[in-house]
Amino acid sequence: MAQIIEFASNHPFLVGLAFGLTILMIVNEMRLLGRKGLDVSPAETVALMNNGATIVDVRSLELFRAGHILNAVHIAFDDLEERASKVLKPHKDSVIVVYDDLGLQGAKAGGILRQLNFKAASLKGGLAAWKRENLPVEKGK
Repeated sequence: MAQIIEFASNHPFLVGLAFGLTILMIVNEMRLLGRKGLDVSPAETVALMNNGATIVDVRSLELFRAGHILNAVHIAFDDLEERASKVLKPHKDSVIVVYDDLGLQGAKAGGILRQLNFKAASLKGGLAAWKRENLPVEKGK
């Protein structure tokens, strides 16, 4: 114990840095735990789809037509707040999984839908993660 105290008094910068990094790691873990259940993997998304989940693509119409998850509903991110209540009203009681290309706007879109009282999650990694898992994508519509 005396050696620890001696080390701390001889190296206050290192001890302070270690303490600060520990605090940052704890804060980050708490933030991630608060989001638990809001991001779903491609495999979890397939399971949700099998149980009646609605899939919403928030990318541009051009990207949607170039390829999207089977039976996905398209609502551009910029129009989400305005159109969600109207377009997704029939799906109010089911889980809604939102996605974009990489998962960034999808996570924001999921938050917007949750604020509108939808049961929403976002596809972790977006369509890129979906394709990495070799899951089917349809074109057109």
